[in-house]
Amino acid sequence: MDPLAAYTFRVFLGVMEFGFSKVSGLGREAETTVYQEGGINDRVHVLRAPAKTPGTLRMERGAYAGEFFPFYLAGERLFLPMRIEVRSPEGLQLFGKFYTVTGLVVKKWEAGELDALQNTILIDRFELNYEHLLVSPL
Repeated sequence: MDPLAAYTFRVFLGVMEFGFSKVSGLGREAETTVYQEGGINDRVHVLRAPAKTPGTLRMERGAYAGEFFPFYLAGERLFLPMRIEVRSPEGLQLFGKFYTVTGLVVKKWEAGELDALQNTILIDRFELNYEHLLVSPL
């Protein structure tokens, strides 16, 4: 089986699909505490510590006029789960994986640079904090 291409993905919030050109920040990290037990000199114990920071999802897309888009609402909690589907280049739903992200809060929205001397597309950038990430085969 071939590795998955990073450019064939779809983003859903509940049942609504949204197009993004870039998504990053999918990952989990466990914080740990090292405990040295008295009388044991050849090793330490590594214990899982409580999480101190949420995950941060970064997303980019071209700006559209007149479209309702919940990611513009900085500071708002999004109660629907987000699902990011990664598919094979042929678009077959049989191969791939999906990421389900819950506990979302819109942390930041930023419009790209407005420059009259450049012939570029206006890019919207979003940051969302999340509490839970589940990775599953598609």
